[in-house]
Amino acid sequence: MSSKKRIQYILYGILFLIIGWFIAAFIILPVIGVFREIFFADGSFSIDVVKKLTASKRVVSSLKNTYLMAVCTVVTVSIIGIFQILVTEYFDIKGSKILSAAFHTPLIYGGISLVTGYNYIYSSNGFVTKLLVDVFPGMDPKWFTGFVGVLFVHSFSMTTYHILFVKTTFKRIDYSTIEACRSLGGNNIKAFFKVALPVIKPSIFSATVLLTLMSLNSFAAPAVLGGKDFYLINSMILNLNSIGSRDLAALLALVLAFTCIILLLVMKWFERRNNYVSVSKVPTKIRKMKIRNPFLNVLVHGISYLLGIIYALPIAGILIFSFADIQTIVDQTFPKSFTLENYIRVFSRSVTLKPLMNSVKLSLIAVVIVMIICIISALAIHKNKNKMTLILELTLLIPWMLPATMLAVGMISTYSQPNIMVLGVALLGGFWLLPIAYAVTSIPQAMRLIKASLYNINTSHEEAARALGAGPIYTMLRVILPAMLPTAVSVGAITFNGLLSEYTVSALLYSADTVPLGIVLRTPATNPDPYSAASTLVYIVVLMIFSGITLAATQKYRNY
Repeated sequence: MSSKKRIQYILYGILFLIIGWFIAAFIILPVIGVFREIFFADGSFSIDVVKKLTASKRVVSSLKNTYLMAVCTVVTVSIIGIFQILVTEYFDIKGSKILSAAFHTPLIYGGISLVTGYNYIYSSNGFVTKLLVDVFPGMDPKWFTGFVGVLFVHSFSMTTYHILFVKTTFKRIDYSTIEACRSLGGNNIKAFFKVALPVIKPSIFSATVLLTLMSLNSFAAPAVLGGKDFYLINSMILNLNSIGSRDLAALLALVLAFTCIILLLVMKWFERRNNYVSVSKVPTKIRKMKIRNPFLNVLVHGISYLLGIIYALPIAGILIFSFADIQTIVDQTFPKSFTLENYIRVFSRSVTLKPLMNSVKLSLIAVVIVMIICIISALAIHKNKNKMTLILELTLLIPWMLPATMLAVGMISTYSQPNIMVLGVALLGGFWLLPIAYAVTSIPQAMRLIKASLYNINTSHEEAARALGAGPIYTMLRVILPAMLPTAVSVGAITFNGLLSEYTVSALLYSADTVPLGIVLRTPATNPDPYSAASTLVYIVVLMIFSGITLAATQKYRNY
């Protein structure tokens, strides 16, 4: 073996040792830490925590609320999501392009920023609720709290899977099959149920499972809108951790993890047993159809416009009120004058700018970690099909199967004390644990997208490089990585965008010196300070602008 190849193998070995250490320290050990916290809290095996869970009415109530919320969310989101597809892609609805833009708003902002935006518009002090109370004096101004408030946000924010998956599948339906159904006497509704629905059924099922997972793992909505008496599992985990009941928090996280794993297994089983396709090799593009019944036509148009208004109001309201003065934000239904004071205050004072800078710094570090691990691992898995790479791939997908709260609780348990895996340092309360946790929860999705991009690389280019005497490292740097670069940049940008307002992991792991934007966006729900509310509006506008730029710049790569 030449010295050059020996150096290459040594470099490969060092890289994989680092990745192996990262996996062991921040994925495997935290999972083990959860089990240790539950069953070995006092150093010996015990199941007393299970008895404590069943004896706590609030904890049991959070479990019931979570599963009931998941069922209700699936029903409402499925109805709204399929209706959106029908009115933007199947029926000829006036203004469908504007409606489609409104329905896509959950892609522009999400998580705690979306929940905070909805809360600002529809809460008891929100201008929509104020208008409704003026029209209906007997209406409860606090309607947007508890189960109703959380379900409302879920219903109008979790249609992203229908937008991304079901809508894409619907566009691929062969229109000639629908025409054939109509020529045999079927109307537009019957053609949809008999022809279109069977084709998109697998996408609907996949979206439903992922939607259920999203609802089960909901954290921002119950944390902001739940009030003092309504908890879902994740908000209860945060509450239990804050009062020192880490064993109960860990057990709840484990229950949630098993539920998520069962759902994923069900989805895989269903995908293997069912496959529906449009049989035409050259499908005819869907042509929109008019609703012939006058009453039904008016009704569908009315519901469509109402949904569009519900989606558009939070963004419009946040944007408008971000330019309003403090007194207007607190007292008035609609601003009569506008100012740049809120933006100047946020960007000119270190105390208000610091959370944004913290989030940028934490997210950048996490993205760098994610990109290094995913690119190296994806290349190894793609080029070498063996047991070691299979184990590597499955291990990196563990965070996808487990709730983020479980991993966060595991990290608290593992790194609240000095740990030999990190040179005897206690990471909890310091800077590095939060960006590492961000990276861990972001790895599965990034890994899937980057690995998929490797199948689109022309292997003849690699073969040509090797034929000209290029070594593996040179080929990777000059041939493979440039071909991966567009996807890698896209994945990095989307990951960074999502982490800027991350709340689930942040709520459990942030420290006084690393308060991220997600925590600050939560503040107005607990702090009536008008300056805090004004700053929050500015933060959300900044996040929406960045999200819009990211989505526009990465549109061609998001379908990998």
